[in-house]
Amino acid sequence: MNVWEENRYPWLVKEKLFIKNWVLNLEKPFFGICLEHQLLGEDLGALVVKSQTPEIGFKEISVKREVYSNNLFRNLSEDMRVLQGHSAEISNFSKEKIKVLASSDSCSIQALSYLNHAFSVQFHPEVVDDTIQNWITIPKIKKDFHDAIGPNGIKEIIKYQQKNRRSLINGAKLIYQNWLNLIEKN
Repeated sequence: MNVWEENRYPWLVKEKLFIKNWVLNLEKPFFGICLEHQLLGEDLGALVVKSQTPEIGFKEISVKREVYSNNLFRNLSEDMRVLQGHSAEISNFSKEKIKVLASSDSCSIQALSYLNHAFSVQFHPEVVDDTIQNWITIPKIKKDFHDAIGPNGIKEIIKYQQKNRRSLINGAKLIYQNWLNLIEKN
């Protein structure tokens, strides 16, 4: 599903209005993952476009050095592998109160912050034991994964997730705790 598919998924209209009001008008804490990252980007005035290359599987992202010490990725590696599963991305911003926190070779806005209360990530930090297996029970997702990474790709993703289970869970906990610490300050 993509941010521009309101006709197919009418609930997206209300979701966009909710995020816009919550983040821009009420200035309440927000943390978005993947689709919510893109919805936040669109509400902040960015374009969300189809990716030239879908990012599927565990891919490297780089945290921006200038924002590393006091943000969402504090106490994490500046270069880390994260689970990706998207074929759309935020392409640019017009607001100056937005900071790009991380990027990858294929996606220039992997994570962002807006003022001090809204944060989002394009990737999926929430990987637990059966995340990928649950995703591929959805035929469209399974097909997208198969098309992007080939017939053995899904097995390789699951193998990587199982091998790195503990570090993936610890990384997700750190990101969540960093977010809580950041919004507590405000």
